[in-house]
Amino acid sequence: MVFFLALLTVSFVAGCESRSQRKTKNTFKLKVSDEVKDIPLSEILPKNTKGIGKHEKEISDSVRYDYMYGTLAGQYGNLAISEKSLKKALAREPDFVDARHNLGLVYYKKGLADKAVKEWVTTLRLDPKYSETYYDLGIFMLDSNRKKDAVTLMNRCIQLEPYHLKARFALGKMAQIDGKIQEAIRHFRAYQMKDKGDLRVHIALGELFLLANQADTSLKEFEAAARIDDKNPQVHYQLGAAYHRRQSIGQALFHYKRATELAPDHMDSFINIGDIYFSRQEYASALAAYNSALGVDSTNTYAKRKAAQAEQKLLEHKSGL
Repeated sequence: MVFFLALLTVSFVAGCESRSQRKTKNTFKLKVSDEVKDIPLSEILPKNTKGIGKHEKEISDSVRYDYMYGTLAGQYGNLAISEKSLKKALAREPDFVDARHNLGLVYYKKGLADKAVKEWVTTLRLDPKYSETYYDLGIFMLDSNRKKDAVTLMNRCIQLEPYHLKARFALGKMAQIDGKIQEAIRHFRAYQMKDKGDLRVHIALGELFLLANQADTSLKEFEAAARIDDKNPQVHYQLGAAYHRRQSIGQALFHYKRATELAPDHMDSFINIGDIYFSRQEYASALAAYNSALGVDSTNTYAKRKAAQAEQKLLEHKSGL
């Protein structure tokens, strides 16, 4: 039984060709020495292939109690109690693999990377097939801006556990960012072999299939996302974009407008609404949409330029030109 480490550093922004370029700030603060930050991958990967540690089923009930108590405390965010209980278990069973791994998680969530990495390296020495630890070390590599090593560790994780969801998601997003479309699709499809109901994966696949010029498959992914969460503005934006590319303008407008109803600051939807109305020569409606976008971000150069063009068209119409 483990409690998990979420993606801490890599913030992936959904949306194709987003003019607003939304960014997610990472507030996680990690304390790491230069020695550990630059630790060679060869010092992390286990030298042995056979496990020498003990797992939960091999531990006495009294030690298991401390381990379980510490693990549950960690899941509920009480890191001080979690650390104390896991250390208590390890004092009696130093080779207790699961407790060693979870203590590493506690340290990492406290921002103590040096201690966390030490525990995880020990975990892999005790059990070279402990897949979750490869994932956690992969996250550490991402936080240390060592993407290549992160990919190596995540791949080791899925070699041991092919449907490890967090590793598959991380690998899929990294491949998507690098423009490796088919590789990203492969990871997300593997994710869906175990979990077909993840909104993020449907959106990512929808974007990837658009890039692969598979419009029908893309639309199916976005529609599946809408069935999961019909009140998600990004899903409606993506549906609008998918229909827009198919020249289904009425449906595109519906979804763009729905996105703005759910998220009044969804600038990309306002801009795309403006573009549709502009192409229809409905310049008053186009200007209103562009102005709404500028209400969200007054510095957006595209919205400024298009608003000026729409306003000029309206003046020309009034003057009879």
